[in-house]
Amino acid sequence: MKTRQNSIENSPAIIFIDELDAIAPEREKTYGAVERRIVSQLLTLMDGLKQRSHVIVMAATNRPNSIDPALRRFGRFDREIDLSIPDAVGRLEILRIHTKNMKLGDDVDLVQIGNETHG
Repeated sequence: MKTRQNSIENSPAIIFIDELDAIAPEREKTYGAVERRIVSQLLTLMDGLKQRSHVIVMAATNRPNSIDPALRRFGRFDREIDLSIPDAVGRLEILRIHTKNMKLGDDVDLVQIGNETHG
């Protein structure tokens, strides 16, 4: 992969993979050879990154139990951070941050919106 080589040559670098479950599902649950090869190639590339290469690989997924277990072993992704769904207070804080510089109508009640929304 060119991304890996570019990252090594231009380190320090961060490689971010979004929706990891879409490209690296559990190999036992995939029907196509392409998916299995992609997971195997990703594992090989990650194993090839030396600790001293100053390249960090990060990934995000909303379905951690759907990714191949080999990716969750030590030496590949060393840490997992679980970001839970915000509660009403958290949603209100998010709404206030994103509307801080907006002119809102008098009928806009961020507390009510925060209480009535989910996730």
